[in-house]
Amino acid sequence: MRIKTPIEFMAFNDGVVDFYETDENDEIISNTQLQSRFHAKKIGVNRYYAARSNDIELSKLIAIHRNDCITTAFAAVIDKTRYKIEQISTNTSTNPPTTELSLSQRGLYEGAADND
Repeated sequence: MRIKTPIEFMAFNDGVVDFYETDENDEIISNTQLQSRFHAKKIGVNRYYAARSNDIELSKLIAIHRNDCITTAFAAVIDKTRYKIEQISTNTSTNPPTTELSLSQRGLYEGAADND
């Protein structure tokens, strides 16, 4: 059988993202760290302007291995920079299936673990 549509293979080699749960005041709960490798993606025009129309400034779009536990209540930390997860979508047309996260920058997080 021949595959009719090409399948995108993801490498997840652009870095490591740490996820932390947040409390009702949007403060990071430091002992709730989850870690995942990610693939950086380009923010498309439609996604960018849809966010701008809702007064959201998107900074990054990343893909991680599919993880249904991650919610918008988590904070993402990449290279000691904290991001708010604005949108989560699942993409099953890649190999392996991915969770795509639209992130907006929130400042520095000094408690981040060194990934070097």
